[in-house]
Parts: sequence; structure tokens; C-alpha cells
Amino acid sequence: MIKGILFDKDGTLIDFFSLWLGAAKAVVIQFLKENELSEEVKERVFYAMGIENGEIDPYAYKSYSEIALDITDELSREQIYLDSRKVRMQLERLFAEYVTESQAQYVETADIKAVLDSLKQRNIWIGLATADTVRSARNCLQRLGVLEKFDYVGADDGVLRPKPEADMFLEFQKKFGLKPQEIAVVGYTYNDIRFARENGGVAIGVLSGVSQEADFCGEADYILNSVGELPQLLEQI
Repeated sequence: MIKGILFDKDGTLIDFFSLWLGAAKAVVIQFLKENELSEEVKERVFYAMGIENGEIDPYAYKSYSEIALDITDELSREQIYLDSRKVRMQLERLFAEYVTESQAQYVETADIKAVLDSLKQRNIWIGLATADTVRSARNCLQRLGVLEKFDYVGADDGVLRPKPEADMFLEFQKKFGLKPQEIAVVGYTYNDIRFARENGGVAIGVLSGVSQEADFCGEADYILNSVGELPQLLEQI
């Protein structure tokens, strides 16, 4: 019986493309400017972020620390050397500024409030496990009007290791006294499926992000079009 659910955020609760592709473009322009880098390396930075020819790699599920390392590694091929810790801080700040101060809109993948209300009626603990920062994650949930419905927010705080490492899963499990098999992970990438499987949870993939069914490599326990179908799934299982 499922007693707790850990949701991914971007691509799962909110539309990935409507926010992050535009955010990435704006952030890269400012990133180049702040580091006095030429436009010639822009595509290399995009590539390091998992964006190529204006499309997002469905396997590009990385924390800011990981993105920063990939960017500094990619730029080093051009004899451009930046400190990855500084790059991480820049990325966190620039993305946070974009989502909190710009006119960026969060487009829900389903009626999130209705879904969460349904889970609450079942006395299910609700958590978030995202590669985003705590500040950005909480800001998103606040703007969606659902922050108070989350019993746990796990994000990139520089201490917890990113998915698929067990840190957020174990913290959620311990906080509510759950068994691994009582926790479902709902996400839009294979990384979320690994996060569930490697920690003994139930893996639920959604097709509302950049992944297709094949991208889950046959390892998801269930595949939904969106989180809107989650209440119906819980009725069945």
C-alpha cells in the first residue's frame, strides 16, 4: 500500500518546456556576459546543460553542481578556465532571478491542487524530490498555491546528494516512518525511475515532460500520461 509519494517538479508537476527552455536561454546570455565570454562558446554552454539545437536531452537531469562541472569541463576544451563553485553559485542566482523576478509562468501538467487534495483524502504523505534549489522549489510551489500541501521538500541544498542517490528518499522515509515499498516516486525521467527502484520504492513515470515510454527502459512499475491520472491509478492498486 502506498503511504507516501515523492514528486519530481519540472516536467512532472509543471510543464518543462514553458519554463526551463526559456530560462536556460536567458541565463546563458547573462552567464556569458558576467564571465566576459564570447558568443562563440554559447552552444558549448548549452550542450553542457543538456540542450542541443534548441531541444532538451531527456537524460539531462542534473543538479546545479553537476551542470557547473559539465560547463567548466566543456569550456576548458576552449582553454577557458572557470571555478566550478563560482559557476554553480552564478547558475543558482541567475535561474532564481529568472523564475522569481521575471514574468515566467508556471504551467501545470494537470490540476495539481485536485491531485494533491485527492492524496490528502487518502492520508498519503506528500513530498518533493527535485534537482532544483530549495528556494526555487518552494517559490514554485508557493506560486502554484500548493506549498502547504507538501509535507516534505527535498532539493539541492548542497548537503543532500541529488537523485538517484538515496538521501532524499531516506530522509522522507525516516521522517514519516515509512517502509521503502510504501513510497512511490513520480517523475518524468529515467533518473526518477532509478531513484525509486534503487531505493526499494514504486516507480511511476509520467509522459508530461521530455521522455517517451521507451526512455523509462522498461523499468517503471506504472506509466501515466500525467499526474492527473494518479488518483485513478491509486484506486486500481
